[in-house]
Amino acid sequence: MILSLLLASAALVQSADPADELKQEVDAYKEILADRDREDEAIPHIDKFVQRSKANATELREIEDMLELKEGSAEELKKKKKELEKEQKLLADTVWVAFTARKQVTEPHLRLWKAAAIALGQMGSHGAGYLVNAYKQDRFDKYPDDRAFMVEQIGYTKDYSKDKELVDLLDFHQDVVIAAAAKAMAQFSGAPGKSRQYMVENLVKILESYSNAASNIEDTTSVQKYTTVRGPLVDALKALTPMSFDQPLDWTKWWNNNKNKPEFWKDPQ
Repeated sequence: MILSLLLASAALVQSADPADELKQEVDAYKEILADRDREDEAIPHIDKFVQRSKANATELREIEDMLELKEGSAEELKKKKKELEKEQKLLADTVWVAFTARKQVTEPHLRLWKAAAIALGQMGSHGAGYLVNAYKQDRFDKYPDDRAFMVEQIGYTKDYSKDKELVDLLDFHQDVVIAAAAKAMAQFSGAPGKSRQYMVENLVKILESYSNAASNIEDTTSVQKYTTVRGPLVDALKALTPMSFDQPLDWTKWWNNNKNKPEFWKDPQ
C-alpha cells in the first residue's frame, strides 16, 4: 500500500505542468527580490530562466522546420509556437525585474545586474530591448565599465535590428562604451547584407576620425580614446567583412573601392 502511494506520488511529480513550475519559479524569484540583501539567492533562478529560454528557442526552431516541411498538424504547431513565444517574453520580463527591484549601485546589486544582463543576452530579441534600457539607466553614469558590460551583451542577442543603436554609440562620451559597442557589432557577422554594410560604413568613418585626432600626440585625450577603441573597432570590421586590415587608411581605401559591390553585402545563406 505504501509503495503504491509512493509510486502514485512520483507519477504526479513527473506529470507536473511545466507552466505551473515556471509560475512557482517566477514567484519565488520575485519574492526574493522583494526582500533586502538576498541578491545572490536570485541568481540561480536567473540561470534557470536562461536554460528554459534556450530550450524554448530550440523547440521554436524545430517547429519552424516542421511548418516549412509541412510535417504534423499546422494548427497545433502554430498554437505551440504562440505559447512558447509568449513564454519567451515572460522569461525576459522576469529577468528584467532585477533592474527595477534594485536602484542603488552596490556590489551585490552589480552582481545581480550583471547576471541579469548575461541572461538577457541569451534571450534574443526579447532580451535586446531590455539591455538597451539597462545601459541607458542614469545609475551607470559614474560606472562606465558596468554600462559597457550591458552594451556588449547586446551582441550576444543576435538581434540585428539593434545595429543602429550600436552605431549611435560609436561617438559616445565614454570610451569603454564605444569599445563595447564595437565588440557587440563583432557578434553581428551573420546580419543581413544591408545591416553589415551600414555598420561597416560607420565603423570605417569613426576609426579614421579617431585615428586622425590621435595623430596629435599632444592631445592626450584623443590618444587615450584611440588606444581604447582601436582594437575593438578593427576587430568588428574584420568580423563584418572578409578583410583583415589593421590600419585605418587601409580600411578607408577598401571601403571606398567596395562599398557598392554587391558580392560583399549578400545576405547570409
